[in-house]
Amino acid sequence: MDINGCLAFAAVVESGSFAAAARELGLPRSTVSARVAALEARLGVRLLRRSTRSVALTDDGEAWYASVGGAIATLREAERRGLPGARALSGTIRLSVPLDFPEALLAEAIATFLAAHPHVRIDVHLGNEVVDFVSGNVDLAIRGGAPGGNEAVARRIAGFRFGRFASPSTAAQSPADTLAFATQLPKANGSAARVQANSFALLKQLAIHGAGVAELPAHLCADALASGQLIEMGTSAGEAQEVGLFIVYPSRRDMSARVRAFAQHLIATLETHYSG
Repeated sequence: MDINGCLAFAAVVESGSFAAAARELGLPRSTVSARVAALEARLGVRLLRRSTRSVALTDDGEAWYASVGGAIATLREAERRGLPGARALSGTIRLSVPLDFPEALLAEAIATFLAAHPHVRIDVHLGNEVVDFVSGNVDLAIRGGAPGGNEAVARRIAGFRFGRFASPSTAAQSPADTLAFATQLPKANGSAARVQANSFALLKQLAIHGAGVAELPAHLCADALASGQLIEMGTSAGEAQEVGLFIVYPSRRDMSARVRAFAQHLIATLETHYSG
């Protein structure tokens, strides 16, 4: 079995490029490329589609990585435990978080983790789309509602309450005239919204400016409630009043030591915040 080729291939998949894989392996880029090419020749299939800017898994490559990725992660972890002084974590962690996730809370979690593990790098992607951990090259994701699918494992961290919020002037109007916008979660009482956006921050500002009633996480409106800019009008009949917050990770391969450590740190930070 071509162990060196498999290690090079897995490093390219997990790091996202031949150059990054070469840095992680401590090898010349040409060596990593040659080892992957030799592995492809040995298997008689094309594992990666290459361009000048990126690489992507072929169907054969995805199947091969699903077969060997977990075994390689196990070997790496065994080596890490066996090396003297190998407790130091290193490498890149790729994290996906929702657009409106509290920046201060996320920054606290990342900064404290990096302070304890100076050889770790963290790449953060902001977005609300469903995460494809393989093609998106993502290690962890934070999502609310119904996270992931059959390919992902989700751990519930906390729950947060939704409510209906409006400016004082809007709240005084007829309910039929106030429902102006909504998000996908939760749906605006089954009604067509005049404005739809995937940003709670934007919807909150629209509510403050009197555009209508917004379905928003209650904790995001605490400041506006305290200042009198918004009034809570309660939840609509039949609506879910609490939505779960989850940390999501792929189930098809073992998590690396650095990702596992960061996941535990992130969970502890979020649980402390939301339980408080």
